[in-house]
Parts: sequence; structure tokens; C-alpha cells
Amino acid sequence: MKKITYLLLILSQCMFSQLILKKVVNAQELVSNLAGNAKNVRITNPKITQQKQTFATFNTNLKYNNFMDSGIIMSTGLAKDAKGPNKQQNKTSHINFISDEDINIIAKRKGCYDTSLFEFDLISETDQIQFNYVFASEEYPEYVNKNVNDIFIFLVTNTQTGTSENIAILNGDKNTPITVDHINPSKNSNYYIPNAQFNKELLKNTENLQQIELAYTFQYDGFTTKLTATAKVKPYVTYHFKLGISDVGDHNFDSAIFLEANSLRSNGKKPELKEALTNFKDELSLDFDINFENNSANLKDNNSYLLLDNIIKALINNPTIFLKIIGHTDKNGTESNNLKLSLKRAKSVSNYLTKHGINPNRIIVEGLGDKQLKSNLNSENRRVEIIFKH
Repeated sequence: MKKITYLLLILSQCMFSQLILKKVVNAQELVSNLAGNAKNVRITNPKITQQKQTFATFNTNLKYNNFMDSGIIMSTGLAKDAKGPNKQQNKTSHINFISDEDINIIAKRKGCYDTSLFEFDLISETDQIQFNYVFASEEYPEYVNKNVNDIFIFLVTNTQTGTSENIAILNGDKNTPITVDHINPSKNSNYYIPNAQFNKELLKNTENLQQIELAYTFQYDGFTTKLTATAKVKPYVTYHFKLGISDVGDHNFDSAIFLEANSLRSNGKKPELKEALTNFKDELSLDFDINFENNSANLKDNNSYLLLDNIIKALINNPTIFLKIIGHTDKNGTESNNLKLSLKRAKSVSNYLTKHGINPNRIIVEGLGDKQLKSNLNSENRRVEIIFKH
């Protein structure tokens, strides 16, 4: 029997992929992982509150389970402890006793500990933001409804009005936050996935490769299915995003959030430029799809001219608005040549606007060369950014 079990263990290690974890250097790395080359968004001021070892980036390639291939882990303990096999039912890392008032409120002030926070500011060009995630915990299943209700929040705050909304809720129901007590084997069970202990008895059941793979890959005793958080936002308004996870009731038994790579998206409806220029407060930065030929300041297509014509109409209707045009390039070419080329692109757009009735005194031009790459695609870096100001 020992030989059979040993052979099954070796077989499992050959058959199943591992959870590969990488330490996080800074908060910007988390933004780059979560948003990737997301269009229609501008993210600034990322920060982490907690020790860096509670965060990690991950990669995996499960064959028998529907899980994310890559992304970010945020944990109430050490992120490295997410790695399986699941041989321990009470994995705990005591990092600190940091709490957070926003999480405390949503947790009904039961006491929050070992809190990890990831925050950033975001401006969306559409009226909707969303991303994908999975909640996991060692509290499952034995500590459900035992007053230790570990919790994940995603607080979205309109910085103009100060109003906040937690979008880490199940199916848009504000009465169902993402906690151990709200998603488990007996409540909203269709969103719950148990994770078995990785032991001899599990390995005997070679027909259930899905269960064995999950137990081999991850430490946590239970998961939610992949969920989607959605926020309705006002385009071109700055929102503060706060993602937080915390032990509740005590500081034992780790919980974690898996955030799917490249899943943060601005995928709603774009307002008309006229509406955008009417509603913004002090400053509005727009990254238009105005395309240039390679190594040139010449506009590439008719769509670029149509965009500029719409900008001209909007500026004529809003004579008190001034603008700065910032040119950008890809990484091809020397730094000095790229700087010159980016300025030429900004001037090219400025010249088009002034030739069609916009007072040149309303325009400032600047070139940044290849200092602010937007994408891995060279064509998307040959661009201009326009900042509108009152």
C-alpha cells in the first residue's frame, strides 16, 4: 500500500501544474498585472498598506479545474502560503494587527486584523469598471457562522462627492458581501468550491482528478467560484479604489483574494466629447486614438482627422477651455530623436486645430518622447494626449 501511495504521489506531481508565486516589488507592479494594457482608463497613485510578503503575483495552468491562469494574491497572512498541497486545515501567519475602518464597518465591527490593502486612483473614459476575482479561506468549512467572518471589500469612492460603494458583493446584492458566512457549503453554495485535504485517501480516488489537482495546487480549504465586481462610474471623474482583505473576529486562519490578471476593464459606454467637456471639474486628460505613421508626425488615417474635427467642434462650443497637447513615441529610435518627434506630433495636432478656428493662445504643446509608454504595441505608443483645463 505504501508503494502504491508513493507512486500516486509521484504521478500527481507529474500530472498537475504547480502554483508559481513571485514576490511583489511595489504597488505599480500590481497595477500593471491587474490592468495590463487596459484601454479607456488612467491609473495613478497606487500604494500598498501591509508588508509586501502578503502580496504576490501568481501563475498556474490547471488542467481539470476552471481557474485563473495568472494574477495577484492578497492575503491576511504570507502570500507564499497559498501554495499547496493542502495538508493543513489551519494555516495561519500572524503578520500584524492592522485594522481598517471601512472593513470594520462592513464586518459590523466584529474586529478586523491582519488587513492587507491595495489602493489607487482611477479615471475611466466609460461609465463602467469591472474585474474578476476569487475569494479563498482556511476558515472553510468549520468556522462558518462562528463569528470569525473573514471578508474582502472593494470600495469605490467618487472623489468629487465623497460617496463610496463596496462592489465586492455577490450578484450586485449589497446585503451579500464576499465573506465566509455569505458564501459557503450551506449558503449560496453554488458559488462555493470545497478543497479537500491532500492525503492518502484522496490519492486513492484516481477518478476524481479535478479534486486531486485542486488539493495539490492550493492550500486554502475552500474557494468561491470566479466572481466579477462591477462599478458604475461617471466618466472622466477621479475615483479612489480600495481593495482590502482582513481576518475578522480573530487573527487566526488565513484568507486570500486572487485577482485575475488583465481583468480590470473600462467596458461601459463612452459619453460624447461635448458632454465630457461640459461635465469635468478642473482638469481632464484624454488619450485619443490619434494615430501617426511610423517615425513621422503625419497623421495616419481618416479616423484621426474625424476625432480632431470633433475636438474642434467641442472647443468652439466651450470657449473658456484651454488645452495642452502632449506628444508620445514608441521605443524605436534614440532618446533625443524621440523627444523631437513627440514634440513634432504635438505641434502637428496643434496646427490642425489652429487652422480650423481654434485660437493658438488656448494651446500649449509638449513632447515626452518614449517616457510614458501606453502599451506593448508600438502603434499604440505613437500618440498624443490632450489635457483640457478651465
